[in-house]
Amino acid sequence: MTSWRQTVAGFSQTAENYAMSMAPSLRTMAVAVVQRARLQQGERILDAGTGTGVGAAAALTSGREVVGVDAAAGMLAIARREVPGARFVEADYTTLPFPTGSFDVVISVHALHFAVDPVAALAECRRVTRPDGRLSLSVPGPRAAMSFKLYDPIYRRHGLFRRVEVATRSKLLAWARAAGWRQVKVEADPATTVRLAGPESFGRWLRTGSRSVTSRSLSPERLAALEADLLAATPTGPDGLLHIPFGTLYLTARNP
Repeated sequence: MTSWRQTVAGFSQTAENYAMSMAPSLRTMAVAVVQRARLQQGERILDAGTGTGVGAAAALTSGREVVGVDAAAGMLAIARREVPGARFVEADYTTLPFPTGSFDVVISVHALHFAVDPVAALAECRRVTRPDGRLSLSVPGPRAAMSFKLYDPIYRRHGLFRRVEVATRSKLLAWARAAGWRQVKVEADPATTVRLAGPESFGRWLRTGSRSVTSRSLSPERLAALEADLLAATPTGPDGLLHIPFGTLYLTARNP
């Protein structure tokens, strides 16, 4: 099982791969997260687990202050370059370096599922949110909408066995309520996909973040064989792009 330190290091070291493969698709989810947050002019926004800043970019308009937090320095270097209007801080989102009630809204785009303790992460996000402040986030899911059914047989054929925990609607609701959030609501969009331009983008995706730990454990020959088989199984959409099944669960809540 990949540790939190390995996950952070993997994302930091493969940040450019992430920016060129995963991040473009996440912009769609980021816009949906921001829309559900119902942001107002002049509000102070925290983007928890900002990565390369796609959530911060979606939230940033005139009159808003946006702060992005991530533990991966390599990701933040790209965020600072791509979203100069926001401020970015290197920190773990379970120990945020901000006073209680610092923000009007917390957003998070596909980051909570990496937390070792999701309840602790959500509780810390609530701590830095003002009373009656809001939370809006996304995670991959539901499991049936993701790529496991497509890719797991291929991984097993190559002698690799993945144990990946996936958030469910009931888990998200329970985590948020246990962290003290109220008016918690979860919506699913099983049609979400990661869209990649072709084999080069697919290779970058395979060598990104937690997947990069698996990639590094294989010889170049074994990795090339795995990549070829995964690529061959990946569907191509009517737009000509590769579409990796992903799905999205959206959660919104209020701080009482």
